Amino acid sequence: MKSQGFRLAMIAATVAFAFITPGLAQKKHDHAHGKDKHFKVTPPADIKAAWSLITTKVAEANRLLADKKVEPIHEIGEQLEAAVHVLQEKSPMVTGDRKIRLSSVLKQLDKAVDDLHHAAEDKDAARVGLELKKIQGLLPLVEGQYPAGALK
Repeated sequence: MKSQGFRLAMIAATVAFAFITPGLAQKKHDHAHGKDKHFKVTPPADIKAAWSLITTKVAEANRLLADKKVEPIHEIGEQLEAAVHVLQEKSPMVTGDRKIRLSSVLKQLDKAVDDLHHAAEDKDAARVGLELKKIQGLLPLVEGQYPAGALK
């Protein structure tokens, strides 16, 4: 009896997995599209270079948006993605509670940057403006998690 119950449980798990897997594959595909590179992007070498790129490119994106030039912001979005990933990967100087907060805020920043990339790709100026505001709101939170002088 126990083996029959085990077999039924395995069959149920297999059927559930069959239904869940295509949804996960689609979700992974959709997310992967956001990380596709349409431009050649070289990641910054370290966190100082990443932070400098982020602050410079956000200011540039704001200027472009003010001039109603949304299309070039698509490439900026990809550059920002690379810089955020450098911060995520190369920040061992952030420890303790700050490390937890930094991880959280970098996830939010990564999402906002990805959304900016897609908004610019879609030439949607209103969404570009919204995502730039989100990014600008997150930057002080990111900076506040690092030890003094780590980013500049």
